[in-house]
Amino acid sequence: MQAETLAAIFGLGGTLVGAAVSTSAVIWQQRRAVREAERTYLLGLSEAAANEVIRLSYEIQDHFGGTPPGRSMPGGEQWNKELQRMNREVQEQSLRFADPTVRLFLERCYKELLIHGSSLTVRGFPPMHTVLFADMRAAMGTVLRREPFPQVILENHPDPQYPTGLDESGAPRQNPQNVI
Repeated sequence: MQAETLAAIFGLGGTLVGAAVSTSAVIWQQRRAVREAERTYLLGLSEAAANEVIRLSYEIQDHFGGTPPGRSMPGGEQWNKELQRMNREVQEQSLRFADPTVRLFLERCYKELLIHGSSLTVRGFPPMHTVLFADMRAAMGTVLRREPFPQVILENHPDPQYPTGLDESGAPRQNPQNVI
């Protein structure tokens, strides 16, 4: 009977090990499926946000209208309010990206619009607002194609700073804390 008991114990042990391995494999597969579903969901959010940012870039560019380079926008309170409303929408969409580089780039874009607004039409050639919107669309295209973010676009748009007054020469003094 001792051999039979030993065989039964080995049989029971084998069954328990098999059950443990099988259960572990099922749990691992379920967790993997959950991670994949979460990843797919986040990619969907990023794609929808990228499409919305592209749409907003065209809308804001149309808001700037056909102002010739080197001439400032008509501005006015209503024009600025509408620009800032659209700018807030860009800021909201930026929160939906998992990639921190994309969020940083969009933060720089909406800061640029917030700080400089209508004066973007008089800076550079082609005007800074044209470059800004073209780069926004190019960056969102990389998100949609799931390509690496082009660092050159990020480098083209350094973090703008709020002026904190004028220095002795009359030029805007920069805020060293870089606080919004």
